[in-house]
Amino acid sequence: MIGKPRDRCRNAWSRLESFWFGAADARVYAIVRIVFSAVALANLVDLWPHRIAFFTEGGMIDRETLLRVSEGKPYFSIFYHVTSPAGVSAVFVVAAAALVCLGLGVAPRFAALLVLLWHLGYTQRAFVAIHGWDIMLRTFSFFLLVSPLGKPWTLARWLKGGHARRAELLVSRHGLLLMQLQLAVMYWHTVWLKVVDPFWRSGEFLSFFMLSFYSRFPYPFFAKATVLIAILTYATLVIELIVPNLLWCRRTRALGFLLGTGLHLTILLVTQIWLFSIIALMPYFAFLDGHDVDRALRLVRRRKNGRDHELLG
Repeated sequence: MIGKPRDRCRNAWSRLESFWFGAADARVYAIVRIVFSAVALANLVDLWPHRIAFFTEGGMIDRETLLRVSEGKPYFSIFYHVTSPAGVSAVFVVAAAALVCLGLGVAPRFAALLVLLWHLGYTQRAFVAIHGWDIMLRTFSFFLLVSPLGKPWTLARWLKGGHARRAELLVSRHGLLLMQLQLAVMYWHTVWLKVVDPFWRSGEFLSFFMLSFYSRFPYPFFAKATVLIAILTYATLVIELIVPNLLWCRRTRALGFLLGTGLHLTILLVTQIWLFSIIALMPYFAFLDGHDVDRALRLVRRRKNGRDHELLG
């Protein structure tokens, strides 16, 4: 009788450990690392023209205001100490170099630490200009720092040539799980906030949005096509609600990618918030597994062989 509860606890702990630290394909981490570095670098480039206004002592916010806003809480930002235009520009350059190194897999752990400090620093300093995607990048910086970054698809591996051994591809899955949960929380929290909004409930939200300054095409058509606008508004809510579940299941993962990519590429095409669209798609790659990567590589090789055959023919 004493052994049974102990065995149940041991089995429960074993299942929990297997859930969080079971095997994952290191190539998936490599894909996330590369995509994250690319979109975070795009975000940095977008911030570059505004660095003087947002990050220097003579810009929009002085240090005294920052201290009042922090209300005595710890303030982690290199821009509290580096306030000159030249110093701020240097920080941007170092952050960009760290992102490039992270994408190439050069000293990836140290690069990931610098990238995390960069995202902590600029989101603390320029809080008046921070968007939801900045917080997502900051969160994923931490996830990458604590993830097993592995050796596949790094500059060193490419220079040496050859392929990673099978043993090198098996790493802990905990980092990918954190990223997957973050995407689910992002979507479900968004839906939770939207369903209490009367404009979303009535199906009118996209009409107002497409006539706002965020829209690339603020045409009167969007005020008149009430049925179409209602369908698109409710479809947006449904997609955000179901996409995480579709991505978690291998059978429906392609559908999840299709719906999510369609949603965010549409946002990219018709609105001014292009950074949101590309950064919101970045966590999708954390849902891939080794089978997905192998399938994609086989497709690439098949197309490459087909082109080579046409050239030889």
